Amino acid sequence: MMVNTKPSYLLIRSKKRKKTLSLQVRRDGSIVIQAPWYSPRAEIDDFFERKQPWIIKRLAERRQQQQSKKSSAFVSGERFLYLGVPYPLEVVAGHGLDEPLNFCGDKFILDGRYVSQGMILFLKWYRARAEAYLTERLSYYGGQIGLPTSELRLSNARRRWGSCSPRNRLFFNWRLLMTPSAVIDYVVVHELMHCREKNHSRNFWRLIAAVIPDYRRHDRWLKAHGALLDFP
Repeated sequence: MMVNTKPSYLLIRSKKRKKTLSLQVRRDGSIVIQAPWYSPRAEIDDFFERKQPWIIKRLAERRQQQQSKKSSAFVSGERFLYLGVPYPLEVVAGHGLDEPLNFCGDKFILDGRYVSQGMILFLKWYRARAEAYLTERLSYYGGQIGLPTSELRLSNARRRWGSCSPRNRLFFNWRLLMTPSAVIDYVVVHELMHCREKNHSRNFWRLIAAVIPDYRRHDRWLKAHGALLDFP
């Protein structure tokens, strides 16, 4: 593999890549283009220029995301996603609360004595709910598809929503709990089908479509909104 640099982007050439160019905006704002070994530099530069609107949008989203993290102080009025819906947070005196953090159907309630632990409490809540919800959906689709399912494991991956190991061990990103339920179902079926097809062949996508006919819409949703679902 050979790596070249240019002020605008990092270019990575690979002999394994046959035809397509790909572009990625990293978390630090740097831009990476991966290209076949013999792709002309002019073609790569043209690809980079055509991607400028998308790059600008993605960089703006990253700045917005970083600003949101800096301003998060766990105060009443902040909103937190659950199954694709942004629910408000209400910080109250802790009298009568069962737990420091509660979800009451239409809002989150945080015991004011635990505001400094807000991040830990939300992470704990998301992970617990994600495990329960994903286990139920995995059982449902496993039965529907006819695939035995093993115990799932939660992942903290920043860029992958799910994965299937060679031994059919399934991993799911706990941040999926922030996405709409239909999107979660798509990811669950996607990884389940990898127990049959360890690739992304046409047959793999036909198997997906047989269960989730509009899977492309959910895949586009993840690509459009996934970068904004990073918590913390």
